[in-house]
Amino acid sequence: MLLGTYAHSLDTKNRIVIPSKMADELTGKLYIYPAISVKCIKLFNKTEWDKYIEMIYSLPRDKEYKVRQMILPRTLEVIPDGQNRIPIAQNMLDHAGIGERDVYIIGMGEYCEIWDRKLYDESQPEFRDPETIDYIKELGL
Repeated sequence: MLLGTYAHSLDTKNRIVIPSKMADELTGKLYIYPAISVKCIKLFNKTEWDKYIEMIYSLPRDKEYKVRQMILPRTLEVIPDGQNRIPIAQNMLDHAGIGERDVYIIGMGEYCEIWDRKLYDESQPEFRDPETIDYIKELGL
């Protein structure tokens, strides 16, 4: 399971190092795409990407095609190099609002999110809204 928040920096070739605590799960072919609903880049390993694709393909036919159109053309397959770095295309960085070199890699369980640090820090209060906190309390989490 991919967990935790790790501060990293993009190098001059727009590569990031996969955190060592995530390296066992993020090997071989990886899949990245700019998220649709939030300003970040999503990062999946092959196993979780295959599950994600199956979920998309199981949508009702009219929705499935539209979702595929939004996600698959923007997705890149990447393989970590010998130093466990992956490249991120400039258009993905632009779409995700990553304007500086400082990023967070955030474990979200089955995938990771890559965020501009400043943008992520500024967005955090909206994720702590009272309604969500009450819901979490009701669930006993």
